[in-house]
Amino acid sequence: MASLLLVFVAFGFISQIDCSSQYDNYTLIRLHPTSVEHQKSVTQFNDPTGEIEIMKESRGVNDTLDILVPPSRMKFVHEYANTNGLVLEEKQPNYGRTLEDVPDRLPRRRILERFGVFNYNSYDKMQEFIEAKAQKYGALVQLQDLGKSFQGRKMRLVKISTKPSANNPIIFVDAGVHGREWVAPAMALYLIDRLTIDPRGFLRGGELDGVDWYILPLVNPDGYEYTRSSRSNRMWRKTRSKHGASHCYGVDGNRNYGFKWAVSGVSSDPCHKETYAGPQPFSEPETQMVRNVMMDNAKRMKLYVSLHSYGQYLVYPWGYTGEYLPKQWKKLDNMAKAVSDAVERAGGQPFKVLSAGKWYPAAGGSDDFAFGAAGVPYSYTMELTEGHEFAFPENLLGTVLPQFYEGFKEFGARIRAEFGNQRKKREILDTQ
Repeated sequence: MASLLLVFVAFGFISQIDCSSQYDNYTLIRLHPTSVEHQKSVTQFNDPTGEIEIMKESRGVNDTLDILVPPSRMKFVHEYANTNGLVLEEKQPNYGRTLEDVPDRLPRRRILERFGVFNYNSYDKMQEFIEAKAQKYGALVQLQDLGKSFQGRKMRLVKISTKPSANNPIIFVDAGVHGREWVAPAMALYLIDRLTIDPRGFLRGGELDGVDWYILPLVNPDGYEYTRSSRSNRMWRKTRSKHGASHCYGVDGNRNYGFKWAVSGVSSDPCHKETYAGPQPFSEPETQMVRNVMMDNAKRMKLYVSLHSYGQYLVYPWGYTGEYLPKQWKKLDNMAKAVSDAVERAGGQPFKVLSAGKWYPAAGGSDDFAFGAAGVPYSYTMELTEGHEFAFPENLLGTVLPQFYEGFKEFGARIRAEFGNQRKKREILDTQ
């Protein structure tokens, strides 16, 4: 009996340790810039010790810089705010205690777990879902093996087309390059579900009429699963690779692309929690696979959307610089605003539309690579949801994902209108 009691006590002690989080004593602080001068100071914010984690950058006046601050750096942040005239809001003390435990970590729960289109699903359940789609809709859905992540997880591209041989314009959507951004792969999976749930309806002038959709629902499966392993790891952003003699793990996948790599907004320190760009461009197998999808389909790819969170932004190139815009910026801006309007008509929050580098330049992003290297005419980063930071409540997915889907319907209609008719005209001319 004594030994049994000891087992229960030990189990309880282990569970208690497992439920704790390194962020328990951290405070979520928001710095509010109220003028252009103040905004410059938030874009230049830097913690020399590296202990403060940046949750969200500010993209303009009245748009907050959100940071997670340990007790040892609270004085530093308050002094920085006072010196620069910034409004400081202590949004959430003991931030880590607000994070929910991942419910399916116990083996028994994993067995009982079922895929839900409005749930935060495990990597394994995501794979089962896309496999089931390919089996049920064999004429509509094809899976392309792209390779394996650093830790050996399969990465497969979901191709959805009513007629793959028609050489339709391609819309390429990826998600989950940052492990902690759970709502992004959830949106990608919902997109797959909606595009396949009524294929006959789509044939009658819907999203699959004359447009092919390529969707990679989870670019960083290793980082994603790491954030699901414990609350202590919930804010992990990077991949889980290891380079050279460094004892630190991971690269920011959205600083790793080989277009204007490392010219701005990156760290060269492998131990930097946020923006380490890697030892060289495309050092990560995950970013190599996304690059290959773009380059292999460059002639047909007309739209690229990378799903992220959070902040409700829809931004376009350039990301590496805010000094100038591409010549086609008005077309990029107009399409983004039309998508935002569609989401708002569906009851969602409008997106903040602007160029990615206008306020804080960051080089090596996938959107810049798609636009500048692969020649994709429309390229965007879509930051989903505002509020709740990276822990967007699962019970709200059923409300927001259908709203965002209306934006993708607008994307599809515009790509079909601009490129589908041109393709048909070329085919007619070729036969004359």
